[in-house]
Amino acid sequence: MSASPLKRSTLVVAAALAIGCAGPPSAEDRAREAAADIEASIQDYDTPALNQQVEESAVVEVQENLTTLDEFMGEIDGEIDPVLVNSIQAFQRKQNEAIPWWRFWQRRPNDGLITPELRREIAAAAQAS
Repeated sequence: MSASPLKRSTLVVAAALAIGCAGPPSAEDRAREAAADIEASIQDYDTPALNQQVEESAVVEVQENLTTLDEFMGEIDGEIDPVLVNSIQAFQRKQNEAIPWWRFWQRRPNDGLITPELRREIAAAAQAS
């Protein structure tokens, strides 16, 4: 059995009032939502870099070469820690800054990952200094 037109219109008005009573979100609610969106969009480079599996001898080599370049100020212990990752990222940023803007495709990410290519670049820069 269907509702009468009067009951139906009463339900529609009640639903519209219930929706309208909530009102627009407050400035605080909008700011909280914007902060959550920004936090979700931030790319996390440090976790993959800190969790990478690299031989200790390769890490020591990178630490020594970055120390020569005055990029790494930590202890040379063969451990991947936030100080080393930040030093690698700083080296990568400097390498990217040396590339002209019109050769943007040659720029590499500042991810802090120790790759064979990065090891060669750091060693070459250390020898040149």
